[in-house]
Amino acid sequence: MLGILQENIIVLLAYHTEQAIIIRNTVPLELFGGHYRQISSRIYDYIDRFKKAPKDHIADILSDKLDSKIGREAQLYEDTITSIHDASSTINIPYVMSQLETYVKRQSLRAIAVDFNKALLKDTEESLEEAANLMAKANTQTLSVFDPGIRLSDKKSLSFLDMQEHSFPTGIPELDKRSFGPTRKELWHFIANTKSGKTWMLIQLAKMAALHRLKICHISLEMSRERCAQRYYQSLFAISKRKETFRNTKFEKDKLGRITGYKDVRVQPSLSYDDPKIRRKLERRIDRYADRLLENIVIRDFPTGSLTVRHLEAYLDNLEQTERFTPDLLIVDYPRLMKLDPTNIRLDLDQAFMDIRGIAVKRNLAAAVVSQSHRAAAKSKQVGAENVGEAYGTVANSDTNITYTQTPQERKLGLARLFVAAGRSDQDKISIVISQQYGMGTFVVDSSLMVGNYFENIPQDGFDDEEEA
Repeated sequence: MLGILQENIIVLLAYHTEQAIIIRNTVPLELFGGHYRQISSRIYDYIDRFKKAPKDHIADILSDKLDSKIGREAQLYEDTITSIHDASSTINIPYVMSQLETYVKRQSLRAIAVDFNKALLKDTEESLEEAANLMAKANTQTLSVFDPGIRLSDKKSLSFLDMQEHSFPTGIPELDKRSFGPTRKELWHFIANTKSGKTWMLIQLAKMAALHRLKICHISLEMSRERCAQRYYQSLFAISKRKETFRNTKFEKDKLGRITGYKDVRVQPSLSYDDPKIRRKLERRIDRYADRLLENIVIRDFPTGSLTVRHLEAYLDNLEQTERFTPDLLIVDYPRLMKLDPTNIRLDLDQAFMDIRGIAVKRNLAAAVVSQSHRAAAKSKQVGAENVGEAYGTVANSDTNITYTQTPQERKLGLARLFVAAGRSDQDKISIVISQQYGMGTFVVDSSLMVGNYFENIPQDGFDDEEEA
């Protein structure tokens, strides 16, 4: 059956230009077996040069094989050429093309089967990585080119109207009403200076997604899963590290939502990690919220500099198969700490962003990542997309790019600014003022669009210590 299908594909390659060009761009040479590989190689060269099928020139491009001194080889090629010529006028073109994708899948798996089994038998960390890479390579060959797309005359083309509802919430109204949250099949990118709350922002996204019954997979390359879990519990249950009173900045606003003043609000959390009974209290909350909230968050850490995109795909495949867990939101904290070529960091990082976005598209999930801004941005009043460290191409490969800025004065007041540096869903280049309280795991306490003389109006000397909530 396989031999017949291979020969039928060769018939289309040799005599039917329209199908030949599709096959040439779809089926790698290594997926052909035996003498068919040599024939397809010659035909591919002909198509690349003349942009059409060779038809009766097939004998010319294989003349050296027909004149082979090895009689059996010459006879094999002569019989094959005769056979494909005879079939060229009667072949069922639609049927063969419908089988092409199946052929690619089958041959891709056959091609890696031996090496895959050898890698599994070695059972070392390196061989398992090799096995994951082989499987990922086979999967890339199954990319279908036979989906015709959509016609604008088809009412299904109006599905873009539904996409606007699919931006995941961030908990920041100014972003959410403009659909600047993580979105399925897109890459969401947050840029901030070192130690400025990049992980807290990702946890904010995860918390809001979980509250809306979405599933989250958080990949941590910098922080252990235990430390990451600690931050999640802080954010979800407003836990402080120590029992103390915190000062939160709340905004006074006019009817249009513009900031008119600042209010110092004193808050004392009901839970703190220094409470001797904290384990029992958290266990009760886990029992209460496990099914409807906590069950939907998976945290997985990998050693810094070890995770590849193929390894990530293999992990997601395993998560689906063994845990029955298919994430809606994939968080990678952060791609710069993946396994990258040290001699080609910029291009490798660009490719990692592109590949993570590819995962989002292929798996119909939203992906969120973070990057570090360069040192000069730490002193800037506004961090733009141009301030991203290492590789500017990461911005181009992201659908939404949001930067974080905080001056020393803002830091005293627990204030910061978000700037939508680039976004595809709505008007970007907007700035949003937020108040924060990391002491209770809260990335955003309050928020408002930045308008007017913001820097002139913020309290320059902080709040009066005697002011009460």
